[in-house]
Amino acid sequence: MEQEHVHIINKSVKYRSDIDGLRAIAVLSVIFFHINAKWISGGYSGVDIFFVISGYLITLILVKEIRTTKKLNIIHFYKRRVKRIAPALFFLLTFTSIVGYILLTPQDLVALADATIWAVFSSANIYFYTAIDTGYFAPNSDTLPLLQLWSLGVEEQFYIFWPIILLLVMTFFNSFKKMILFLAFVFIASLLLAQATVLDHQQFAYYMIPTRAWELLGGAIVAILVNFNIRPKGLLSELMAIVGLIAIVLSVFFLTNSDPVPSLYTVPVIIGTAILIYSGATKQTFVGKILSFKPLVWIGLISYPAYLWHWSILAFLRYASVQINLTVVLFIFFATFLMATISYLFVERPLRARNTSTKNVFIWYLFVPAALIVSASGSVKYHYEGSQETLKYQKFEIKPAYEYSYNCQFNVFDLNAYKAKRCIFPQDAKKADAFLIGDSNAAHYLGMLRVLAKHYDFSIRNASQSACPPVFNEKFSWVNHTYKKGCTIYTHSLEQEAIKYNTVILGGEWEAYFYNKGFRKGFEKTIDYLAKHVKHVIILLEVPSFPPFDNKCEQKALKIKSLHCETAYNNKKPDTNANKFMRKLAKKYANVDTFDIRHLICKKDGTCSPYLDGMPIYYDGWHLNMKGSELLGKKMIISHDPELKVFEEIKK
Repeated sequence: MEQEHVHIINKSVKYRSDIDGLRAIAVLSVIFFHINAKWISGGYSGVDIFFVISGYLITLILVKEIRTTKKLNIIHFYKRRVKRIAPALFFLLTFTSIVGYILLTPQDLVALADATIWAVFSSANIYFYTAIDTGYFAPNSDTLPLLQLWSLGVEEQFYIFWPIILLLVMTFFNSFKKMILFLAFVFIASLLLAQATVLDHQQFAYYMIPTRAWELLGGAIVAILVNFNIRPKGLLSELMAIVGLIAIVLSVFFLTNSDPVPSLYTVPVIIGTAILIYSGATKQTFVGKILSFKPLVWIGLISYPAYLWHWSILAFLRYASVQINLTVVLFIFFATFLMATISYLFVERPLRARNTSTKNVFIWYLFVPAALIVSASGSVKYHYEGSQETLKYQKFEIKPAYEYSYNCQFNVFDLNAYKAKRCIFPQDAKKADAFLIGDSNAAHYLGMLRVLAKHYDFSIRNASQSACPPVFNEKFSWVNHTYKKGCTIYTHSLEQEAIKYNTVILGGEWEAYFYNKGFRKGFEKTIDYLAKHVKHVIILLEVPSFPPFDNKCEQKALKIKSLHCETAYNNKKPDTNANKFMRKLAKKYANVDTFDIRHLICKKDGTCSPYLDGMPIYYDGWHLNMKGSELLGKKMIISHDPELKVFEEIKK
């Protein structure tokens, strides 16, 4: 996060303490959000605030130099960037590499080494755009120690290209009006690109500079206005400051994780930050005086290292399955600001203040430490990729559902699933006796259902759509935007397909849908229709959930001896209202049954576990893994479980 004191760079550019206070608001918002999103649901907007501030400060300095000297010393500009950014970054990368070597499994250590190398080359955002799995069963990214560096990558790429672009703009556009119109055009184009891509290409929109450039340009446009002495005064300044602060506060507290960003949702915080900065261009406003409160200013001064350190500390704690309670929260704040202070006072400021030649800055501040870190990270990759030490961890690996070719679960539903051979078991069956439909909570029963199909000699086809309730001809407004398109295709094709089978089996994350508008009524209609048109309907009840469950726990325990995986997630899990609703609904029809495996996962006292006979049977907190699903099916057959009676009649 750019936060350099502009008066250090250029004596003719006035230092503004209120901007440091604004940085404090930004970094505190981000930290609180990352600790617990429920505390401050739009706290991630702090990153957007940083982008606007960076665009403003850098452009203010560049425009001043270009207008004063009629040229731009690019090398000198890059020298300042290196002195400002590199020491704190390399300090963090060294720390995370050492801690990662101690804590991380080989697979995760290799991923950390990759992220470190990309971060050294100012491309962490590109790495996370290409490397992070965003599928339905994607692992949680909360444990990636360097994920926060995506935003630094965006800023660093801006620093690389913006000085040259700005010089060309100021050279070829000989009037202020043309310059502003051009930048406004680029601002709007970048915003529209973000809006156009944020739903179908969310990763690109989130991580890449073409869709983030408008946020930095928001600050750049203000800098040009200020530099050409077009500034608000008097009451207008005060009103702009208040409006800007209100826009920021509303964004920070009322945006949520479900809002697609960057997009039009981000406009208020960008415009709010820009006009708040602009309001103080002539003299300090009342809001500016509040932001200049000394403790806020100090936090703003160390906001760059605080931003770097808070996430890495959090990620390592979460990786080690440390419960984030009040004591741990206090530790996170203490550790974050301690390391930020150390970084600022003993690493960044001394190196930045040192009178070092341009050549030596690039050699000793950038090339040498970069070479050492890249060499160390490369050695880690070479040692651990495919090594024998790595192989011993793989016996604990649990594969995601999409790696099983017979699981026909889609993010955007493919109608070929109704015909594809891979979607039927056994594959030589000409026509399936049963049809499994629903979401991922239907799909995770597949391991078990294949075992039962073989035992009871029936065939089964599966076709499921992620995050979509199996309700015919519905288009629920509350379905996650990532899966809306697929859900619409799915629900509008199911009715005619389902009646081709003797038995229809439905599964879903019922509790997630239960309280949403229209679900219960729509599902009742679906069951009523099926009961009249097919021989048999089976509703798979939802299994108990274990939100903190970590399928890598057994791997991690080889290094982190304090982990006790098998007992760590044991807890009492009362049955859900949605399951009770399903049982009541099924009783209305002679040919509708429910199927429940809760008694295999939970004891009579209500204590449940994601382990069975010492084996993890869950993939994540809400889904069985396929091997666990198979194990449950075999256990039911061996014990002649009475729940199996609903499958005995399928072939008849």
